[in-house]
Amino acid sequence: YTALQTGSVDGQDNPLPTVVDAKFYEVTKQVSLTAHLVDLNYIAFSKALWDKMTPEQQAATQKAADDAAESGRTGQLAKEEELVSFLKEQGLDVYEPDLDAFRTHVQAQYVGSEFAKAWPEGVLDQINALGN
Repeated sequence: YTALQTGSVDGQDNPLPTVVDAKFYEVTKQVSLTAHLVDLNYIAFSKALWDKMTPEQQAATQKAADDAAESGRTGQLAKEEELVSFLKEQGLDVYEPDLDAFRTHVQAQYVGSEFAKAWPEGVLDQINALGN
């Protein structure tokens, strides 16, 4: 907050709930909606516990986790819409960049980099399929 306020830092990268909860809107003038970061909660426990479950228990647990994830995702996206309205009311300029152009540019940089050589073939396609 102080770094933004004093100009030591000219930007920050956080999900909208953090922008509002930390009151970063008080010390910044704009927000770009890149949709690259959404708060999530994860359900995690050991493989040993999973392996002790019956197939029926595993299926029920997986369904509950999937349902919870979808409910959380839907709720978070609705909350973000509310927060965009709040940030506009606070006087911030809200921008929606051309995400397809950004994605195309970044992926071209990635494919031509040393990082791409280490990934198994097809992984980038699998990641891209998640965004569709």
